[in-house]
Amino acid sequence: MSKIRLHGSSSGYTEIAPVAASGNNTLTLPNDGTIISKDSNGAVGVTSITVGTGVTIGDGRVTCTTLHGSAANCTQIPAANIVGICTDGFSGGKRTINSAITLSSQSEVDFTGFGAITRFDIHFNAVSTNGSNEFGVRLGTGGSVETSGYLVQSSYVRGSDNVGEGQAAGFFTHGLASASYSSNGIFSFFRIDPNDGTFQKWYCLADITEYNTSNHWFYVKGYKTLSSGDLDIIRVLPENGAFDSGHLRLVTYTD
Repeated sequence: MSKIRLHGSSSGYTEIAPVAASGNNTLTLPNDGTIISKDSNGAVGVTSITVGTGVTIGDGRVTCTTLHGSAANCTQIPAANIVGICTDGFSGGKRTINSAITLSSQSEVDFTGFGAITRFDIHFNAVSTNGSNEFGVRLGTGGSVETSGYLVQSSYVRGSDNVGEGQAAGFFTHGLASASYSSNGIFSFFRIDPNDGTFQKWYCLADITEYNTSNHWFYVKGYKTLSSGDLDIIRVLPENGAFDSGHLRLVTYTD
């Protein structure tokens, strides 16, 4: 068996040798570049490999511009390793938390410019009015709120009894009409229509508690079908008078 020995410039050498029972093979040297070999463990040390256009293997990762083949090949990627997919997740929607609004003497607070949404919440923190006023929410389209057509019940539940009333002019509370009251809670709205472009129907679930009334639960439930168009204005207001303290925050969702 013959072999070729290449000596290093200062020490050591590299031998090129065929196996004992070798077939007839030809080693064609490239015009440029480097010939590499494996070590005693069978590992080939390569800084990076470029495969075709747009694919690089190296530095512990594979980088490519387009992924082809079965989607099942991507199901075992740990979530912690998925970074910067897109600004709103896997097309699963987005939550937008707006800045809190401080209440002082407003007779109404309007939220607009939120775009197309599928649900929203209004957070009430220590909200009070300047008189014996219930408070609530109205919805609208075309920049105008609608003041009729609400099918709503508002009520309070306590240890001794439950007291409620129907509401047709908005999603208003019942039992919180006192200037001394300070209320905390959330009004949640869900779009429940078939989303076929013909109309929008919004369902409300609201839960409120009040600092000075122990063993009381205040709630508002019901729906409103908008007369035409898409929801583009949300108004929070007392039935009479004005707010005098507290905070409101709008949170919208597009899932």
